[in-house]
Amino acid sequence: MTRSLIAILIAAALAALTATVVLAHEDREKGGYKLVVGFLHEPAYEGEKNAVSLRVTKGAAGGHEESSGMERGSGQHDASAVGIEGLQNTLLVEVTHVPSNVSKTMNLRPAFDDSGHYVADLIPTSPGHYQFRFFGTIEGEQVDLTFDSMAGGGGFDDVQPATAIHFPDAVVSARELESAVRGLQAASEETHDTDDEPDSAAVTMAVTGAIIGIVLGAGGIALGCVSLVLSIRNRKS
Repeated sequence: MTRSLIAILIAAALAALTATVVLAHEDREKGGYKLVVGFLHEPAYEGEKNAVSLRVTKGAAGGHEESSGMERGSGQHDASAVGIEGLQNTLLVEVTHVPSNVSKTMNLRPAFDDSGHYVADLIPTSPGHYQFRFFGTIEGEQVDLTFDSMAGGGGFDDVQPATAIHFPDAVVSARELESAVRGLQAASEETHDTDDEPDSAAVTMAVTGAIIGIVLGAGGIALGCVSLVLSIRNRKS
């Protein structure tokens, strides 16, 4: 009985974990096809390798039941559904980081040994709201669908700052370092623009002082060498 109870608890825990992962995706149905979209690994973290994940299936009977619109679901995957193959040749995905309004169109590739599942590899370099737009055709049917992460009202995870999982110390990201450097450069340029002449005079004086110091130093070394040579000659004589 103890073993049976342990087995039941393990199965329940795995089921709960699977449900959590699935619910972090969003699914829609249109024209008899079901599309399930999200990040391949969720939660998604800034600076960590990830991918856009798209699964396209239709009913096992192969029916093409037309629907009047698109419906959003919980992301649950029907094991009896049939995966649609060959979409890497007919579909593209446009990935947009909404806060910065930066977009990039990417190719899809079939996931290994998983019919109907496609991915587009990426490393998200900024946290926040992401948008995936799939366009092209599915078995000849035109498709142009946009999916948003949770910040935009969608069903898949936003990208989280990497510091959320840093331990024991939080490390500054490359994005934060770049932002700090740009801030310093902007401040330096602003200071130079508002007080250009004194800065130029100060630089000139500093360079002149350095040159004089080098010359005097070289002269001192030369005099020391001459004195040493004369001292050695006097001793020999």
